[in-house]
Amino acid sequence: MAGIILESGVVLVPLACAALYLIISSNMLLFVFATVTATVGFAVYRLRYHYSSGARGDLVVRTKDAAGSVTAAAASPKTRTKKKAKKNASRKAAEPEPDHSSGGEFDEIVQDAQRHCDVDSEVVERSGALLAAAVTPEKTKYDMELYGSALSYDHRCFYICGRPTWVLAVDFDYWRVPIPPSLGKVDQITDTWRRVLLQYKAAGFNAVRIRFHWGFHSPSKGKYDFTGCRDVNRLLLLCEELGILVIACLGPFIGDDVQGGGYPFWLIQRDHIRLRHLSASGVKIWDDRFAAAEGEWYDQLISMLVGHEVMTKSVRGRGCIIMVQLENHLGVRGALELPLALQDETRLLARMARERVIRAPLVTNNLRWPDDFTSFTARTWAAVEKKLRSYRIIKGAYHSDISGFTVRDVASQPVDLDAVARVTKGDNAPMAALELYKPNDESETGSFGRQAEAAISQGLSVLSLPAYFSMGSWGNLDSPLRCWQGSSGYSAVSSDGSLSADARSTRLVLHIARAFELQVASSDSVSSRPWIARASRPTVRGISVSGLPADAVRVRRQWEVAATTKTPMNEQQGKCDSDEDQLQTTLATYVDGQSAIVAESELAFLFTLAGAPAITKGHSFALTGTLGPRQRGIFISNLIVGSKGSGQLSLVAASKEIYTRVALALGAEVWVCAEESSQEGQLFFDGECKVSGHAEVEIVDVDHAKDHKFSFVIPKPGPGVATVTGESGATVHIVLLAQSDLDTLVVDYGSFDYEKAKHDGATGAMPAAAWGADGTLMASHGSVELVQTRGNATSRVVVVSRLQPQGCTGMRVLEDSSDSAYHGHRFIWHYVADTSEQPDDTCMEVSVRGLERRITNWDTLPWKLLPTMADLETMDEINLMSWQRDLGTFAYQATDIGFNASHVLHRCQVRLKPQHLTASTIKLQLNVRHRCTVWVNGINMSGHETFHEPSAEPGSLAACIESMRNAGAACGPDRWGGTATYDVTKAINISAADDEDGALNEVIVVIESYGLGTQADGANDARAPRGLLAAYWHGFNLIGEDHDDSEIHDHSHDKRTEQLKIRWEICGVDVTQLQQPYGSSGFPDEGTQAGWQPTVEHPFAPQGWSTRLNVDVNVGVQWWRWKMEPANEHRDEPVYLTVSGKVVAYVWVNGLLLAKHRASTKPSSVLLRGGLYNGAQQAPVAADEVVVMLYGWADDADTSAAGGSSAVVAELSINDSRGLLALDS
Repeated sequence: MAGIILESGVVLVPLACAALYLIISSNMLLFVFATVTATVGFAVYRLRYHYSSGARGDLVVRTKDAAGSVTAAAASPKTRTKKKAKKNASRKAAEPEPDHSSGGEFDEIVQDAQRHCDVDSEVVERSGALLAAAVTPEKTKYDMELYGSALSYDHRCFYICGRPTWVLAVDFDYWRVPIPPSLGKVDQITDTWRRVLLQYKAAGFNAVRIRFHWGFHSPSKGKYDFTGCRDVNRLLLLCEELGILVIACLGPFIGDDVQGGGYPFWLIQRDHIRLRHLSASGVKIWDDRFAAAEGEWYDQLISMLVGHEVMTKSVRGRGCIIMVQLENHLGVRGALELPLALQDETRLLARMARERVIRAPLVTNNLRWPDDFTSFTARTWAAVEKKLRSYRIIKGAYHSDISGFTVRDVASQPVDLDAVARVTKGDNAPMAALELYKPNDESETGSFGRQAEAAISQGLSVLSLPAYFSMGSWGNLDSPLRCWQGSSGYSAVSSDGSLSADARSTRLVLHIARAFELQVASSDSVSSRPWIARASRPTVRGISVSGLPADAVRVRRQWEVAATTKTPMNEQQGKCDSDEDQLQTTLATYVDGQSAIVAESELAFLFTLAGAPAITKGHSFALTGTLGPRQRGIFISNLIVGSKGSGQLSLVAASKEIYTRVALALGAEVWVCAEESSQEGQLFFDGECKVSGHAEVEIVDVDHAKDHKFSFVIPKPGPGVATVTGESGATVHIVLLAQSDLDTLVVDYGSFDYEKAKHDGATGAMPAAAWGADGTLMASHGSVELVQTRGNATSRVVVVSRLQPQGCTGMRVLEDSSDSAYHGHRFIWHYVADTSEQPDDTCMEVSVRGLERRITNWDTLPWKLLPTMADLETMDEINLMSWQRDLGTFAYQATDIGFNASHVLHRCQVRLKPQHLTASTIKLQLNVRHRCTVWVNGINMSGHETFHEPSAEPGSLAACIESMRNAGAACGPDRWGGTATYDVTKAINISAADDEDGALNEVIVVIESYGLGTQADGANDARAPRGLLAAYWHGFNLIGEDHDDSEIHDHSHDKRTEQLKIRWEICGVDVTQLQQPYGSSGFPDEGTQAGWQPTVEHPFAPQGWSTRLNVDVNVGVQWWRWKMEPANEHRDEPVYLTVSGKVVAYVWVNGLLLAKHRASTKPSSVLLRGGLYNGAQQAPVAADEVVVMLYGWADDADTSAAGGSSAVVAELSINDSRGLLALDS
């Protein structure tokens, strides 16, 4: 069939080009008319499927009929070139008495492929109406009337129990946390999760976006696992315990950073199912079977989520799920910006979620800012859709409760909330930036902190920062795109927990946001029109900053909230009489220094009080200040501390940033600020205040408030504590920190017990804060835990808390703190690291014992015979042009039989005699995906790589063209190509002329796959070929000396099985039979305990443990293992294994495939213990088993190595944090 298509193309393409030339040359008008007609026709075709997908009127489910028989309607026609041959082979294998003389030798692999495809063993039945009645936004809308008292929202923010709430999230991929199979105890797994989530809280986040990985929970068809490291229920319970909100991303597609987009391997292998309803042509056409599979996943997953929503309250407290995200990037547009999604896709998922008792607001991440609002194509399609709706040709689009966005750079492309409201139909919901990226460059906006601060200043109260924390890359979870990108320095926090400068800056921004969440979360932008605050006390109503352009200053005003009830005033009107003195009208001023010159210069902040006659007639008072190292600042005005009963102190304005607030007694708080050398500024209080300690005060009058006195507080240089006491007794302690201490500031945010906060009249101040050392974690009630990370500069920690912290792990109270600038205050506690538990300054010592080595034995592996296309076709299907191609193209890929691990192995055994030779050289052509290594009779022939690193943005037209031009594209379509030729003449054995059998030649091809495509951005690439696609021999002919080419193509002669003596075999690991489908290297012997032999170490580094290995490339694949046990005093410190050399190295720790080294000159570091998630350590008191697999290419052999010219040198070393820092430098 392939030959027929090729022949047709050779003939038809020139004819089509000639016809096109004649049309253009004879009648240009006809050509233009034909082009316009084709374009309009395609547009109508796309819109037809966009709005009317063909979804059935019933809910589809997967089932088998009672008799187990196969119905004719269940089988779908094959679409790929080789499918007809595979279908014929499947039919032959299913016959009661197969004809072994014609294809019976391939029965084993044919039956394996049939089992994985399972096309004829399932039918689609229907039960219950799903889309018979149109699914409209109103029918799936969040029930605000029923659940609004627990969870409500408007265009400003969310309200939990009436309390304004930021949703500052970061992705937590629990399936990326490396947990070894031997770590089966639930408590140990929970402790690992707890360690990671506490790091998230310490960074200032109050929410996580959890993407639930379908393939991680479903290793094979019909099997689901929610135990151990997959225990979703326990994970959500932990989030509730720690006070972390959750955005639950149900999928099934979760992103382009994982293989297959998160779909299970067993679903990808069933190529009669259209993943995401995408046909082979890239056009979406509704598929009942795929919809049924989605329903099966939702059935399993949602049963674990129900009961954990915020509106659910039980004996353990309130739930944690605040939003439920349906799919991911479902509304994405393709390379030509054409709408690719089906409206019924979102309708179906929303209906499924509601029918399975999901009550939380539904959110989609289908829009991009600003592309879907500003691009010419997007606006054109929007106009076309609007016109078609006006003529009732199409129905309205479906919108979820909240519209989520992917935002690439909100700093340089500010959000226009009015434009968003028009697109989202004014659903009075906050804009959710579910994926807020930073530019991956060194530009001014290329930082997470810059993006987060810009988003908050523009009114985005819901945001999530993907890849903020580096979650590592264990096993085979990554897609080819992420394998290529790697970590690349994008993440702000590395896998060992060390913080970048960007992470420290972002943490300060989040601290400020959390400190004034109650006042600023529900805020509106202040326009040029003056507003009047309804309060009797002096209140700032206008702010300007001299010397800065207007767009560099954004002012947001708190929506009027009653301090006693924390509920919107418009809900309280008519129910109670609110006291104007209890109203807070806090202003937040966001200043963006456009250059370093501005940041270092002194700025004048001009404030206008509400009593001023007009905002344009001069200001009431002025403060001076500078911007800190961030070159930006967030400044607060109109903040009240305390209550009428306990006394109040009113901050009128400040030009000094307040990073966090800690509550002491009623009417007393601690404010943490920067000392003057980091950020200069003053504070302006209402009334005559008493100031003591590290500040001075000046009592002043203001023209627009003659009946009031004001206190002008000026901090002194250097760190210290200043105390400001108001006339009513309310007190604020201002702690001034050096920049080095600010960089380590962490805050105890407690849990979100909003009912208690409402009744206690909380003002947003936190229970405790600490600074002094990286890795300090704040648990609830002010307890402190010190975690060792690479960036620890000091072992002293200072804690601010009303009560003395309890349970400070790894810390002890410092008896003498007189040398501290914060000494002498009852709310400040000094701790120092317990020297009995901390490492000294010497290099870490590691105990390595039992170094052993073994070699993979090819003969003991479970090989299976692999047919080519020619083996499974009949002679009638073979013609002159398809013969050679079908002879070398394999009928089954590795993915067809479940070999989806990193490696798949191929073997060819052929016997050659002199009469078989037809040329002076023998060559072997191989087409692989992605990287192969070839051995011929035990001689390493090196290899080649067919992989294209994309340079254009995925999903763009340039990326599509790029993938079509280059074989092995990381994402998008993968065109046929990438064949490399090996001259194997010197390695081939030729027998004597009188030898009847011939000399045996064995070829081993080890192929490393970088992962499956992701099925993202409209690219139908999850089923792109992997493994060995085709193999061609040149230089000999096994058919015989007297062979006549015409005999092969004689339809009456069907003796190819006897004539063709070349047979290829395949070997690998069927991941659908594994408990963990993402944890195998693909070598069947990776877990064997036989064949290990002791070997010797060859140290090369003066510190730590190291060994130099001479990897003989001709030996094949080699394995090393040892036991590692760090000294007792170093158990919590990060431990790294560094691999360097031009070798392929796979590293297992305690049975978990932890990392890969891809034959690069750049060293790869593997975190074995400690850090963000404790590596993959067995237990704190147990030794760890490390296994390393190595092999290389002859082209990379080092002639100076001890093993000779066939050896590649690999260096392995175990380092602590200091050793790794020296390596990086």
